[in-house]
Amino acid sequence: MFLGVDTGGTFTDFVLFDSSGLRFHKELSTPEDPSRAIELGIVNLGLNAGDLHLIHGSTVATNAILERKGVNTLFITNRGLEDVLTIGRQTREELYTLTPAAKADWIARRDCLGLSGRMDANGFEIEPVDIQDIEGLAEIIVQGGYRAVAVCQLFSFLNEFHEQQIAKALPEDVFISLSHQVLAEYREYERGATTYLNAYVGPLVQRYLKRLAYTLRPKHLFVMHSAGGVMAADSAGAQAVKLALSGPAGGLVAAEAIGRQLGEPNLLTFDMGGTSTDVALIQGKAAMTTESEIAGIPIGLPMLDIHTIGAGGGSLVWIDEAGLPQVGPESAGASPGPVCYGQGGTTPAVTDANLVLGRIPPMARMAGRMELDREAALAAFDAYGEPLGLSSEEAAHAVIRIAEEHMVGALRVVSVQRGHNPEDFSLLSFGGAGGLHACALAEKLGMSKVIFPLASGAFSALGMLAGRQQSEFSRSRRIAIDDVDAPSLLQAMFAELEQEAASGMQGLNLSYERRLDLRYVGQGFHLTVAMQDEMSGLIESFKTAHRCAYGHDLGRPIEIMTARVTAFVDRPELEFPQLSSSDKEIEPSGYSAVYGAGEVPHLQRSDLRPGCAFSGPALILEDTSTLWLPDGWRMQASVHGHLLLERYDEH
Repeated sequence: MFLGVDTGGTFTDFVLFDSSGLRFHKELSTPEDPSRAIELGIVNLGLNAGDLHLIHGSTVATNAILERKGVNTLFITNRGLEDVLTIGRQTREELYTLTPAAKADWIARRDCLGLSGRMDANGFEIEPVDIQDIEGLAEIIVQGGYRAVAVCQLFSFLNEFHEQQIAKALPEDVFISLSHQVLAEYREYERGATTYLNAYVGPLVQRYLKRLAYTLRPKHLFVMHSAGGVMAADSAGAQAVKLALSGPAGGLVAAEAIGRQLGEPNLLTFDMGGTSTDVALIQGKAAMTTESEIAGIPIGLPMLDIHTIGAGGGSLVWIDEAGLPQVGPESAGASPGPVCYGQGGTTPAVTDANLVLGRIPPMARMAGRMELDREAALAAFDAYGEPLGLSSEEAAHAVIRIAEEHMVGALRVVSVQRGHNPEDFSLLSFGGAGGLHACALAEKLGMSKVIFPLASGAFSALGMLAGRQQSEFSRSRRIAIDDVDAPSLLQAMFAELEQEAASGMQGLNLSYERRLDLRYVGQGFHLTVAMQDEMSGLIESFKTAHRCAYGHDLGRPIEIMTARVTAFVDRPELEFPQLSSSDKEIEPSGYSAVYGAGEVPHLQRSDLRPGCAFSGPALILEDTSTLWLPDGWRMQASVHGHLLLERYDEH
């Protein structure tokens, strides 16, 4: 019995896969202790936790970083580099703002310690560590009340000796994060920031996963990491920073699987939950990046390239200083939630707007059981619309249009701004609120196809089941690609990384993928390409990637910067059972009014068999989500239960 669990800001989603097929479930999240919602969901599903292979997408690391609620952490580096995390790259987010608002530093100067000792750019020691320096570390940690220590020394990715010396002098009861273990790559700012974040959230993640394992006692406990794979929970705590995009990564893993199943390699994914919206672009495989950041601090680890904005079903509406309606990024969360939840919320949210407009029908039950208070939502939008001179429905419609513009903007970031035409892609929509807006977004982008997949309301949890166990390993070393020793140096580096993977994933049959970061000499950025059998093939792959990304070649030598290995455990791909077709005509289960469309029929998704089709307007209902099928769109069900929507010309 496999149970995928995705903890979101508003709901915790469950997907159970066993001999009887797939089952879906939702619980309101419990932000103060996410494990409570998981325990409740397992009980309400009638399961025995001891029988489960549990795969979890956790927001513990994400929330601790976003809310700056990590543990008290000491950052140790070389003497003279104590301010590296504060100085950063000196980039300005707002180029034309003359007086930008000052941002709070991530770390106080008193929490940064510089020690003697230095390695050179080839990894040779040019100054030893002063033993007296490290002998006083234990007292500094006790006096400062530090629960974690991050150690980042210059060129430790070439020679970790000084970091190991420092680690041996640290107390055993503190969480220790060493940069050569977290990110063995060049760029001291990104390496230092990633190492610091790992220490900052590590104790919290460790404590949470240990408590979850102890409380539930599942047969196995795995955690989804930001690169789209899963890892054993007992090793996840030491690599906590890898969980920064744990939940959203699950959605992309499932999206890749659906794309392969439907023969749709080009997808724009749209994941709208209660708190945020995540978008990404897939061309056969989801793009990876090593240049992510969260809350303004970089994470240099390989992560799925996901763009997130603060627009979800729980996004609160407000009126700005100019008297204009605005939406988000502040969210109502799970408690109190939108006004219609009846849990004390007073400020209307996007979900309230959809309820007022009838896109969520009045008789709907959130998560299949929670009654919604439409009258309370109407009253909230009456009050909101009054200063704008709008009725409750007009105000709700304005809010929906604003929210959809935010989401279209996010989709343009991952498509148009990167040289892709959205018309060449299908929109894969999921998340509890995604189906309410998918067709409108596709129209705004000129797209003609929308895929509303099976388990769309708990899709990221489904991705937990589809993920394979894998880990990422890397090592920076600058090598000229035309160096006669380059092939042998690369083979040695890859062999070393694969040995490291085998040691860290003992007892598993592993396969490996090899990649390299390359750049033209003089560039400050790189492109990642797959390793080739011949150096000539590697050079041509890089030039092709450079032309695709930037439109030109440079007549300069090429150099290798970083070798990368992905180690993964081969496993059969998750297969969805095929549904039996039916010639029976679809019968609406009811009707209700939708703003601007009149009375529209309700279709129960469970009644939609392969081959059946229906033209909008209509509402397609299930416990975990609602699909608004507007006029001008036609729906057809696939053999696996995915709903394929296509825009047609009414004339």
